[in-house]
Amino acid sequence: MPDIYAYTGDAGMRVNDEATWPEARDASTAEVINTTTDKLASAVQVSVNLAGNQYDNRRYFAAFDTSGITVKPESATLKLYGYLATDAEIVVIKVNAGATGGASAEYVEGDYSQTSSTAYSSEYSDSWSTTAYNEITLNDDALNDMASLDELKIAVIDHDFDFQNSVPPNSTTRTTGFYLAPATGGDADKRPLISYVAGAEPTPQGTPSAQFGKDYTINSYNIDVLSTQYTRLVDQVPFSLGTPGPARLRGRENAPIVSTGKKKN
Repeated sequence: MPDIYAYTGDAGMRVNDEATWPEARDASTAEVINTTTDKLASAVQVSVNLAGNQYDNRRYFAAFDTSGITVKPESATLKLYGYLATDAEIVVIKVNAGATGGASAEYVEGDYSQTSSTAYSSEYSDSWSTTAYNEITLNDDALNDMASLDELKIAVIDHDFDFQNSVPPNSTTRTTGFYLAPATGGDADKRPLISYVAGAEPTPQGTPSAQFGKDYTINSYNIDVLSTQYTRLVDQVPFSLGTPGPARLRGRENAPIVSTGKKKN
């Protein structure tokens, strides 16, 4: 099962203390961005104060080099190693191609608004481990993009409020923490990664044989070969049509089989 690690230009972004939820969720740029830290206790967060006039929203952005994948994987899993906060009700989504960040470029504050409505996973709401990788199964949209795109840009965000665009109730706080791509030393084995099962390469199609053999056999089907009716050539047309072939009556290459048959009583 091959692994692809997130590029070190991944980022945690946040917008803080906005008066309304739309101002926090739909901001064009992040107010704070972390691109060098090795872990975040609040990599993903939605929070609002008791009075309902201070809203925070935090998202995690990453990218993976998928240029070596040309066939749709059979399956793929995003793995995030948990850190401190464990209120996981999150979803993986597609980041627009126009985002600055990618598999060889760091994300910037303006990429905060480059999230799309395409989910790359179902909501993940299982218990969140801080001593092992948490595994999020990627869906068919993600698998197709892994095969068709040279880089897979993702964001991990809150599901119920951010992805669903629903105003969180007053006094809500949901926070999920995990290690990021710059983790080094003893934490290098906690970096975000995608593990996938490679898809099978298509079986090469064989070469169709002539539609008419020299012994007058009609070759309409061979194992692993589409019907030669899809590859007709004019020199395979019998009798008076097209160029004379081995099935013509005159000038044939094989002598006709002649026998007297069996005597009947």
